[in-house]
Amino acid sequence: MKNLIILIKDPFKVIKEDKSDFLIWLIFTIITGQLGIFANFIVRHYTNNTSLKNSIYIESTNGSFYTFSIALIASLLGPIFINFIKSDKIQFRTLKTFTIIIAIFYLFIAGIVYTSIQSKNKTVILSKNIESDFSQLIIYIFAIIFASYGYCILKLESSTLNFSNINDPLFSEQNNENVESLLNSEQSLNQDPNGIEL
Repeated sequence: MKNLIILIKDPFKVIKEDKSDFLIWLIFTIITGQLGIFANFIVRHYTNNTSLKNSIYIESTNGSFYTFSIALIASLLGPIFINFIKSDKIQFRTLKTFTIIIAIFYLFIAGIVYTSIQSKNKTVILSKNIESDFSQLIIYIFAIIFASYGYCILKLESSTLNFSNINDPLFSEQNNENVESLLNSEQSLNQDPNGIEL
């Protein structure tokens, strides 16, 4: 359990190393990715005098936060796959693999939840009893945190900090050393197990 916490927590240390890069990513990915939602808040306020609470409810009923969350996580998959394809030596393979797996399952689950909630909400009715869509809120917050985690995973290779404790040794140096020792021992074999010379 302690190792799992380290695997989740340690990649976020990359943010402290280069705060300006993370801030730029945050502004252009998270904030500007929601400009349509923010614009709807402003337009509703000035045209219909809709309160922020009611406007958030309308966006929630329309599934805007689901849509943003799904698009955000989907945009994370491309850079991680490109990293697998382009890198000569893939570091942090296990973290990247599990990030991809979690992202794919997240997209599947969020898509099902979004579809089922949207089929239930056919009309938007504003009343004094506004019900919150907690599943949408959870999916939305998780998407932002998980996308930030994915950003950090991609920055680990270029980091000057020491992350050897979370780099998977089973897929990197130890595996290469085992292969090399097997190849070297194979060259010294001159006979098969029956004593026949090769």
